Amino acid sequence: MTTIYDIAKAARTSTASVSRVINDRGGVKADTASRIKEAIKALHFRPRWKALDRDRFLVFVPESSHSFDSSYVSRIMSGIVDASFASGYGLQLRPFSTRGKDVQDFRQLYMRESVSGCILISMHQGYSLPARLDMAGLPHVVVGHKRQDDDFHQVLLEDFEAGRNAAEFLLALGHKRIAMVSSSHLDRGHLDRYQGFAEAVQQATRQKPICLQFSDSSCEEGRSAARRLLSPLERPSAVVVTNEDLAAGFQAEARAMGVCIPRDLSLIAFEETDKLSLLDTPVTAMQTPAYTMGFEAVKMLCAAISGGEKDAAGSPGDYATIHIPIPLVVRHSTAAIQP
Repeated sequence: MTTIYDIAKAARTSTASVSRVINDRGGVKADTASRIKEAIKALHFRPRWKALDRDRFLVFVPESSHSFDSSYVSRIMSGIVDASFASGYGLQLRPFSTRGKDVQDFRQLYMRESVSGCILISMHQGYSLPARLDMAGLPHVVVGHKRQDDDFHQVLLEDFEAGRNAAEFLLALGHKRIAMVSSSHLDRGHLDRYQGFAEAVQQATRQKPICLQFSDSSCEEGRSAARRLLSPLERPSAVVVTNEDLAAGFQAEARAMGVCIPRDLSLIAFEETDKLSLLDTPVTAMQTPAYTMGFEAVKMLCAAISGGEKDAAGSPGDYATIHIPIPLVVRHSTAAIQP
């Protein structure tokens, strides 16, 4: 049976280049692509995932017993489930870790599970799994950041723009002393939110904003952030929080300290569920569209498998990275500065 390695040998090139040609992606020189296509034709090669009639997707979820405790992951999965079923595919779930298998392991896994393609839910960009899938020439989509953002097989949030938009909303209300409470900037998404926020604040005030980082995105850390930020006399008049659990703890501690939101302090948070809308003072939020991320990942995967034709969900094929905006939902936790 002809394999991708046979094609690479016949075309005098790498398996990565063969993978790009098979999946109709750019980045391969014209003469190399021509040799690859000639080898494919001469050796009568057809990728196994295209040759077989398969009706399942493999979904890799982070290897943790608490993966689905995360509203972010569970909402992404909800979008994946709805779009997959609408497109006529079932699902197979598998955990993964940063301790990787080699390329051949993934090819064998594809064959053993009899799947058409796979989706990987990434919680940070350190995973090497996407690179191995790409090297193996297997149809896949990453939801979230990966080690190298190469404009292929990826669904991302517009975190930088969201951070900037949150800051600009507060600046338009007259706030000048604006701080951020953030999950660790080792996470690419939270780093991007801070950078967008910081750019807007620095342009408007000529000052670098205060940012508190926490490795544990818990309500208790949110309480700690409130105690640290709201005790000084020169406390901020507005705060942006990049995680909903941090925000819930922050608001609770601010209230315990006698700080009235929004009279004394305006608050914007990034929200993954409707939790912040149910607090005593519903929080103005950048509403993370995690469900949409999962749904769009399936549409992208269907397009890759079908070679660019419309999938069952009705979306035209597109292999490039999808960037999904994060909308602002105005509630009761923000107000203009009073003269």
